Amino acid sequence: MSLPEDPPLGLRERKKRATRDALADTALRMAAERGLEEVTVEAVTAEVGVSVRTFFNYFGHLDDAILVADPDGTERVRRAITGSTAGGTTLSVLREALSAELTHIEEGHGRWELQCTVLEHTPSLFPRFLAARGADEQALIAAVAERLGVGVDTDLRPRLLVHTTLAAVRAAVELWTATGRARPLKAFYDEAFTELATALQG
Repeated sequence: MSLPEDPPLGLRERKKRATRDALADTALRMAAERGLEEVTVEAVTAEVGVSVRTFFNYFGHLDDAILVADPDGTERVRRAITGSTAGGTTLSVLREALSAELTHIEEGHGRWELQCTVLEHTPSLFPRFLAARGADEQALIAAVAERLGVGVDTDLRPRLLVHTTLAAVRAAVELWTATGRARPLKAFYDEAFTELATALQG
């Protein structure tokens, strides 16, 4: 499954996105190279050439810039879930939608690997890393509810499906990181869902 293309951005939004990306990329690179404790907002903004005030227009904290996810990723996956005409179960649609997004992430693997490096050296960031994606989780639950035609606050299935799917993704990422990223993340992802399917059948 290929993900739907993102709509084009206006000039003002492109400039804002470029500034945000430059700040996030610089903060992440510095944290991976020096260690998070050696990075300051002042150092990041000095390298990008903007003010500290500008930084806080985009991020509430230095950690937010380091852990930022692709702002378009959730919308791509949402559209893939609600717009899929493929047969099979909703779980299989979720698996395919997230797999397509995983391919998109790996195409820009530099940022992803730098984030993994920072998380390896600063495991205390993991709770914030996961919390930063809480909104993504809620958006996925809403998309699954829409696909199933059920109420997001009255039916168990959307939450159960999304929580189960994201647990499989998390397990794949953790093992990929623990093994030194010697194999593609997609291989661990596929194995995780194979094991999940076996467990559900058992």
